[in-house]
Order: sequence, then structure tokens, then C-alpha cells
Amino acid sequence: MIRSLALLAAAALGAAVSSLASAHDAFASMYAPAGYKQDVEMRVYHGCKGSPVNQLRIKIPETVSYVSVENRPDWTVEIKTRKLAKPVSDEVGRLITEVVDEIIWSKPKSALPPSRMFEGFRFRVGVPDTPGAILFFKTITGCEQGDDKYVDLPKEPLDVNAKDFQKKIWAFMTATPGPAPFLILEKPARPQYPWGDADKAPATSAPKPAGAAAAPAH
Repeated sequence: MIRSLALLAAAALGAAVSSLASAHDAFASMYAPAGYKQDVEMRVYHGCKGSPVNQLRIKIPETVSYVSVENRPDWTVEIKTRKLAKPVSDEVGRLITEVVDEIIWSKPKSALPPSRMFEGFRFRVGVPDTPGAILFFKTITGCEQGDDKYVDLPKEPLDVNAKDFQKKIWAFMTATPGPAPFLILEKPARPQYPWGDADKAPATSAPKPAGAAAAPAH
């Protein structure tokens, strides 16, 4: 009996979370492996008080140094950049002097209806290698009439390892008028790519063709 009640409570909580997420702009998945270049999808679930959606603006956090946006022929995509105060090098040694600051989707061929439909906006981000960090992406949904702003941040720092984290993140999502969408960075189970970090991988010789004779000793 107790187990059944616990399962029902968990199911109810899951349904509540799903319902809450669909009330705001939110990522399809709110978790990402730390240090990865991760494909993410921001979902817009409704318009502005009955008005269709014709624009989406996403502010990129300062700790994200890499952004690539999916091609969307049905939307006009604008990428705004900002110059770094101090240039940094990427993973292959190239010097980076500016990064993406904001992504704007606008002028759709067909506006997103105000209800009962959602649309996903996909892009790729290089997230920092800081497991436990929470990245907030301030977002504004623009409509034919008005807009919805999801730009509010928690009033106090959130610790994903704290026992009361779920309670606090729930309070942030429910008590905040326009909670900014977020990604929680997790420790990855393995490197993103089979070769791991190329600059740290041991050098290996090319495999010999089948039947090749060994080189004579000198």
C-alpha cells in the first residue's frame, strides 16, 4: 500500500513538472554533460495571451564560448556577437576574439499558433567543464501582440548537490513570474568523442596492411 502511494505521488509530481515546463519556454532536456558540445532545443509552448509567436530571442550565458545554430529556412535567424575583453584559445589552438551573445529567430513563414502547438529551436553550445553548474538562458518570446519575458534568475545561488535542491528549483519555477530556462551540467560518463582529448591522446602508428612484411633490422 505504501509503495503504491509513493508511486502515485511520484507520478503526480512528474505530471506537475511536465505541466509546469509546458507553461514556460524551456529546454527539451534540462541536463547536459559538462564539457560537451551539446545539441539543445528550446521549446516555445504557447503565444502571448492568445497572440501567435513570431519571434524568439535567446541570450547566451557568458560561460558558453561556442554556439552553432541549426539552419531554419522557415525562420530568419540573426546571430549577434560580443567581443571578449581577453581573447582565448579553443580546443585546437585557434584564437577566439568574439563569441555569440544572442540568437534571434524572426519573420517566420507561418507564425506559431498561440495554443495547442509547440515549436523547437535547435542550436549547439559548448558548455563549460564544470559539473554541477547551472546555466541560465534569458529568453523572450515575441508575438504579433506583446511578448513573454523569461529572464528572471533565482534570488539565491542554487546547489544541485544540496538536499533541498529539488525543493528550491521547484520554488524558483513556480514562484517566479518569468523563470529563465536553464541547463544543469552533469559529470559525463565518458568523453564526448571516442578519441577523447586529441592533444592528450598517446601517439599511435598507422596499422600495417594485411600481409605486409616486417622491415628488416639494421
